[in-house]
Amino acid sequence: MNASAAQAASDYKVAITEQNRGQVLLFDRTAQFTDANVRWSFSTGNAPGWSHPFEIRFRDTQRYGAIALMTFGKPGEGRAGIVNITSKSHLTRADLIWSARITSYPHSIERVPHAGTVVVAGSRDRLHVFAPSSSDPASLKEVQTLTFTKAHAVLWDEQNGLLWVTGGTLIRTYRVNGTLRAARLQKHGPDITIAGNGHDIQPDYARPGTLLVTDSHRVYSVDKATRAVTVVAKMPYVKSYVRHAGGQAMWTADPDINDSVWAGSTVHFSAGGNRTRPGAQIYKARLYTTRFH
Repeated sequence: MNASAAQAASDYKVAITEQNRGQVLLFDRTAQFTDANVRWSFSTGNAPGWSHPFEIRFRDTQRYGAIALMTFGKPGEGRAGIVNITSKSHLTRADLIWSARITSYPHSIERVPHAGTVVVAGSRDRLHVFAPSSSDPASLKEVQTLTFTKAHAVLWDEQNGLLWVTGGTLIRTYRVNGTLRAARLQKHGPDITIAGNGHDIQPDYARPGTLLVTDSHRVYSVDKATRAVTVVAKMPYVKSYVRHAGGQAMWTADPDINDSVWAGSTVHFSAGGNRTRPGAQIYKARLYTTRFH
């Protein structure tokens, strides 16, 4: 890789869910993860149900342009929320376009573009399906609830028209049938079994046609066409894992499974240059992109 290609491969932005202070923060990959270098933020104030951000991802909409989808909370009291990220740099709950109370400990959220549907994975065994009455995400209402053991992660696959979900020892796919308030999830295809408890699903931007799935001790590559699963890394208590189009992998992990915190202070990169935010509890790190794959 030449110098310009290497620079392009590392020239991107990283969003983190920081659970200690109840913040979602965006940084340049090459910057130190300090307050002075925050490019965008969402702060919860750690209000009931809004503490402990678990998920952040960015998607495009016709009405608002780019939006951020997020989940927060503790067992029995959580929230899912959407904000318009183009309005200003530092947002709070007052800037929410939409939010919903989720009591099943929400860990992940995804938007299905053609249907306008939003799906929330509650790790207390639920998938929550929200559907709008119009193109406005503010009109979302829950229309379906499905049982899914330890549901932790959801990801829309626009290449195959499938919603991928992992939780417990399963990876499962669903079709999204219908649009607006008539949208419903229907299981599609055979389940995939993994060894541990599934935690995350992300695209492998460097390898089109594959997904990256984590469980308690492994990172898997999943071929979307054949559903073949390959272990690509073994690491303890990995929480999120993604690979940039330039080939660099990024992940977060829980460094001490025996404490009451489910996150660490460091975002790791396969090319080196890890970023640590002292005192932070970083559950997930996401590439700043609205691309599904």
